Amino acid sequence: MNEKEAIEKAIADAFVELYNREMGTSFSITEYSDAPDIRCRDPKGNIFNFEITLTEDRPKDIAAALGRSNHRSIEALRQHLADVKAGKANPLERGSCLQGNVTEMIVNRMLPKLQKDYGSNVALVIRDTSPVCWDWDLVVDDIKSMLTSQRNPFDKGIWIISFRKEKIYRIS
Repeated sequence: MNEKEAIEKAIADAFVELYNREMGTSFSITEYSDAPDIRCRDPKGNIFNFEITLTEDRPKDIAAALGRSNHRSIEALRQHLADVKAGKANPLERGSCLQGNVTEMIVNRMLPKLQKDYGSNVALVIRDTSPVCWDWDLVVDDIKSMLTSQRNPFDKGIWIISFRKEKIYRIS
């Protein structure tokens, strides 16, 4: 299993458990696939599939978490602080705001997925990778309004699974 598959499996396992608990269902994963990423079935034969994507507060945050970028390192922070002190950088450019860049980032991650057709009985599951542990309930309505003119092929909804994988939020 490669890294991408391992990440998707961990997200899928947690999401199915939370979804079943919240929705009173008993789906289990039958296949780790591609387009959609996960295929599930319940004991009655009902199908529930989902596509997985990740969001990040700022570009390259996921790469940094995987050790592929040093833009969140202490050295990068020190350089940013030196640049701020020298007047070369905005002190707020490394910050994140749920009602600002974070919401914009998640919508930008959704848009390409909304252009595809994954068939019926499919949800989009977005893993929040921010250790800030955002309360997505605060921006669900904002996200919905940003997507009103978009086609939504996900008849089983759009969901966010929290960073700690302890909560799911329904967007649509």
